[in-house]
Amino acid sequence: MDIQELLSAYYVLVVKEAELLTTGRINRTYKVTAKDGSSYCLKVYSDAVLGKRIHDGLEVTNYLAPLGFPVPQVIPTKDQQELLWLDNCRYLLLKFIPGRNIPRRLVGQLECYSLGQMLGKLHQNLRNFPTADKLESTLWKGSQATLPRVFDLLKTVQAKEHQDEFDAFALNSLTYRIQALQSFDVAPEQFFHLARQAIHGDYHLDNIIFSESGQVSGVLDFDQTCYAFPSLELMRVISFTCFDQGTFNYTLAAQILRGYKQTGVNLTPADYLEMPRLWYYQLLRGLFGLSEHYTESADPRQDEAALDRHHTMVWLGNNLQAVKDFVFATTTEQ
Repeated sequence: MDIQELLSAYYVLVVKEAELLTTGRINRTYKVTAKDGSSYCLKVYSDAVLGKRIHDGLEVTNYLAPLGFPVPQVIPTKDQQELLWLDNCRYLLLKFIPGRNIPRRLVGQLECYSLGQMLGKLHQNLRNFPTADKLESTLWKGSQATLPRVFDLLKTVQAKEHQDEFDAFALNSLTYRIQALQSFDVAPEQFFHLARQAIHGDYHLDNIIFSESGQVSGVLDFDQTCYAFPSLELMRVISFTCFDQGTFNYTLAAQILRGYKQTGVNLTPADYLEMPRLWYYQLLRGLFGLSEHYTESADPRQDEAALDRHHTMVWLGNNLQAVKDFVFATTTEQ
């Protein structure tokens, strides 16, 4: 059964066209156009995505929608199910949010201010999400628990008979991590004095829709919603938006921080000051892109993500105090 047949069979919808927009390791996204001209977004998740994560995301989306947030409206199946389970896949049909994605190289100060402002509003409202402590917790393991996993991957790379350019990069990146993890502990317990709450979990430019005027007009993909540090999510979006090819754009980062703080979100000075170290520790222990390269079929997009995160990690490790000083100066502006 193709996508158009599936939609016609399970939804009250007469489909004109279903266009594949993106495909990833664990999901696909289609733009669906009905014969009446209305547009929808179909998310197709493989069974590698935990059903609980999708349901958590739906709970958060349904909580935010009545508060006026620009989140996708779920279109239920004919039997009023939000999520369709079929042939080891999960299907989620959403009302299409018009607007545009803006790539990192084209994003400007106006968009960055709006990006921070929307995240601040999300965090402010999700502080009151009633079942936040029931969401997936993303607390990570400390250095001693992380090192064996890094060493195992290092051995896998070293065992290759013929090594290519990516292998050389992987050896360098893994060696850097091992040296850092042996020097200090990255355990999350040292950050337990910081705020934790429900967060989006994957807030970055690919999941944001902008209007023509540069304002955030849509926030997508809540399937990584979790209970975690809002300050980490703030630093993560700053990193993904403002760090490119070895250069950190302090001007854009300042706009994200100003937009975020303008909302009156209740982060303490400690939350702001620990942002760079939180993100650095996550980059050190996370092997995103690296582990997939050696355990699954290599994906050029994940290879690129691994390279990008490595460069960010090394730069941030060398500039932790400078970034901390920048965050302090920006968040204490009068």
